[in-house]
Amino acid sequence: MSTTFSPRDVSVLLNGVKISDWSDGNDVIQAKLNADAGSYTMGANGTGVFIANPDQSGTLTLKIKQHSPDNHYLDRLFKQQRSAIKTFIPLTLSIVDLLNDDKVSGLNGYFTTSPDYTRGMGHNAVIWTLVFEQLTITLEKGLAHS
Repeated sequence: MSTTFSPRDVSVLLNGVKISDWSDGNDVIQAKLNADAGSYTMGANGTGVFIANPDQSGTLTLKIKQHSPDNHYLDRLFKQQRSAIKTFIPLTLSIVDLLNDDKVSGLNGYFTTSPDYTRGMGHNAVIWTLVFEQLTITLEKGLAHS
């Protein structure tokens, strides 16, 4: 059975504003948790203890086309955070794969890395990196398995 996916059918909202002008590549939207769910420590007698990790933070990486209006929007938010952290309102994230129903949500997000400025003989993606205090990834079975 084949599966179906289209980057045009992924909705990415940061503070309710749609981000959609993706660069080329297989990883233009990447969300990942920052820590393992826990660790298992084994004792000398062969029994273990599992220590659950309460860290639910995660990192979002977005690759946007060079000269996209999306970069302008993200740059203004980044500059607000850098110049007035006391009044900066942390970011919210909502990602929905409209074909397959996968979802990612994030709360209390901040920019961590300033994007590089690279120009040359080819297109250069602008890479934005954000961290969220809480990131939830929900994977569904997908369109082909409905």
